[in-house]
Amino acid sequence: MAEIRVVTSSASYPILIGDGLSSKLGLVTKRYAVSPRVFAVFDAKVFALHGQHILRSLKQAGRPVEVFVMPSGEAHKNEKVLAGLYDFLLKSKISRTDLLLAIGGGVTTDIVGYAAATTLRGVRWSAVATTLLGMVDAAIGGKTGINHERGKNLIGAIWQPRFVLCDLSLLQTLPPRELVAGFGEIVKYAGLIGDPMLPLVSRLLDGDASAKDWQVAIARSAAYKARIVSKDEREETIRAYLNLGHTFAHAIEHSLGYGRLLHGEAVLVGLLGAVCLSMLAEPSSAKRLKGYYRLLLSAVEMVPKRKLKPKDLVRAMSLDKKRVGNDHRFVLLKAPGKPYITTGLPAAMITFAVEQMIADYNDFGGKHAPRTGR
Repeated sequence: MAEIRVVTSSASYPILIGDGLSSKLGLVTKRYAVSPRVFAVFDAKVFALHGQHILRSLKQAGRPVEVFVMPSGEAHKNEKVLAGLYDFLLKSKISRTDLLLAIGGGVTTDIVGYAAATTLRGVRWSAVATTLLGMVDAAIGGKTGINHERGKNLIGAIWQPRFVLCDLSLLQTLPPRELVAGFGEIVKYAGLIGDPMLPLVSRLLDGDASAKDWQVAIARSAAYKARIVSKDEREETIRAYLNLGHTFAHAIEHSLGYGRLLHGEAVLVGLLGAVCLSMLAEPSSAKRLKGYYRLLLSAVEMVPKRKLKPKDLVRAMSLDKKRVGNDHRFVLLKAPGKPYITTGLPAAMITFAVEQMIADYNDFGGKHAPRTGR
């Protein structure tokens, strides 16, 4: 088992990564989050596959467990589902000393974490990440929230968990598209980390990787995020690096309608936009980014084809929560492993990057997209 620690001004907690850890969940909650009761909130698909196994483990700790099952998918990350969760928690008389436990992917941890942050002005919570995307990104760092009709994650709070548990054996039942979505975030980390990560990600993409390679990729990704969050919990400086490709990705999700592409799929496309804009903003970076750009073109072949319109994306980008006033703020790359933050780019340059991103996606996207899943 690997243990990675997040240490911020408000909290210190472990990220636990290994095979079969969900069978020890009761002991983990007892060690890291002592509480009278556990409120377990499951993604519906996870509950159907693993619910009874996880509940058995929780009950071994000898505490009452209350269960709530929420619908799956980004389309349900909204105020209606949140209101249902609030009703459940308040009717069950949750207290600040109880533990709210999110068991699912990024949608689950986002909603449950936000409910924890806002119920009784703050209830302790923890996450059992059951998707690849959750293990490397969504469950780590305390960002929580819901979507709004005007954009993604526009309502939320930063509220750190007591622990994050990643049971790698649960990935065996993950639909192929969800694996691609998680891989999208790993590819993002390859851009942020650079040479130590790029050869590993290339092996994962080529299908030449071992189970150990996957575990290393997950641990390296989680460790990078843990280091960044530990230095900048509130995203005042370098935590923004984690948004590489996300200004484009969030615009893609919003313009298509949530769920048409999974978040990590949109990130893979969005990374193309970020690299293109990097080359436009600093032409000398083009040679250094060539290899990473080729990797992205190969990776985007796994993303299903959707029709993207430049005007819709540019309009959606104007609502991005990371903007400074009315100015776009982008995370770009001078080279793999050398991210930077910039503002004040000309609108024509941004539009050209969007158009080039769409052209690359149209040329390469969907060639090897999984046929199963949503």
